[in-house]
Amino acid sequence: MPIHTMQNGEEIRISDMSDSHLRNTIALIKRRAEEGVKVEYGYLWPSPYYDFDILYGEDAEDHLGLQDYLNELEKRGLR
Repeated sequence: MPIHTMQNGEEIRISDMSDSHLRNTIALIKRRAEEGVKVEYGYLWPSPYYDFDILYGEDAEDHLGLQDYLNELEKRGLR
């Protein structure tokens, strides 16, 4: 049961999202994947155990869980 975290921090199941919310989220993920997504590791800066990567394209889409949203879109018979 994939979960979506909304802007206000509330968590809902992707299956409970409205069609428009689902489509808007997919579009947002694709835009962010083009711009680059910062992924942080370890402790927060300035710790010597801190590092980050910037993910783009499919790597960013995978990190953001795009496939879960696309699966739901397909399940609903939407495009």
